[in-house]
Amino acid sequence: MAASNSLTFVTLLPLVLVMVLYIGAINMVMGLPRTAVEDEVSGMSSSFWQQLLPSTVSIPPILRSSVSPVEDTLTADRFAAAISRGAIFPATAAAFCKAAGLICEQDIDIGPYTSSSSQQQHLHGPHPAAGAAPRAIGIKTINDFQFDFFLEDQLVKGGQMKLVENLHDPIPKRAFLPFVVAESLPALTTPNLPQLLHTFNINEGSKMATIMGTAVYLCESPALMGEERACPTSVEAMADFVSSEIGTNVEVLATTGAPSAAPNSSNSRPVRILEFSKRSLREGEHIVICHNLMFPSQLYYCHHVTGTKVVQASLLQHQEEEGNTGSSSSIIHAVAICHLDTSMWASEHPAFAALNIPRGAEACHWSGQNDLVWMATR
Repeated sequence: MAASNSLTFVTLLPLVLVMVLYIGAINMVMGLPRTAVEDEVSGMSSSFWQQLLPSTVSIPPILRSSVSPVEDTLTADRFAAAISRGAIFPATAAAFCKAAGLICEQDIDIGPYTSSSSQQQHLHGPHPAAGAAPRAIGIKTINDFQFDFFLEDQLVKGGQMKLVENLHDPIPKRAFLPFVVAESLPALTTPNLPQLLHTFNINEGSKMATIMGTAVYLCESPALMGEERACPTSVEAMADFVSSEIGTNVEVLATTGAPSAAPNSSNSRPVRILEFSKRSLREGEHIVICHNLMFPSQLYYCHHVTGTKVVQASLLQHQEEEGNTGSSSSIIHAVAICHLDTSMWASEHPAFAALNIPRGAEACHWSGQNDLVWMATR
């Protein structure tokens, strides 16, 4: 069951300690005593996570930095109450976004949400009512964010693969919502989009409105037959969904080492497969894949899938230095998913065209940095 030492999966730490360190660092900068920090993190967030995923899994590093800095604080309670009363004002939203580590910018470019090829389409049909918010027309399912497909027999030690942006994630870091705020937030659905835009002080017609419209469209879309889906906006919601789908004895894998900035496509080079390992079919029978979605707060699209094979690999990437002064190399510790039966996928799924395979055939794809793969350990 354990992978090669050089293919280490994400090492986990108890959430209560993580929150002490994370929030403690912030409060130390603000001059607050450590005893106040310890009291702060003894509330709902840590106890909820520990109750659902007690000793075998704790918050992974990729989520650790996304724990809300205002979790279990008066700031969170007041904003949640304002949402419930419908009393959100621009100054209130702006202050909360700043304090909570959110991204509430109006015009932010995140491809493929806002690229020129992703034309905007209104959510309410070709002739929408005034003020209807758009979404990116190029995004119809979560699969439209996936580019790096491959066949299992292409996994050859020493072999090369051309990857789009070397698994780089263009979505910037931001925090989860505090639990109390996430619970007060209206459901992520198209009818609630105007209220969601108002909550984060986002103007209709802005690029962020398009991004949010795309996110709610994906989150309200039905899951494939046999799948379960959720879009957690808090650490607690993530733990709740994972534990309800695959139990509490779990581990989480994530791609690490991808470039912090997108490589220059004009001179990008293929990655070389240094080594790889395949997890057992039993381990891949039930997994939860969580895809990072752009939204003012941290948001994931998680779905419980069956019949997979999980792959871990070390990929050597070469990056050209700025000004053509040379190149550097580093290793991506990548995670991939092979779907053994794609007969339930839509015929327009991008994997079929990319791999030139029929519907139903096995298809694999690499997981981008900041995505998560949860696996049951027993």
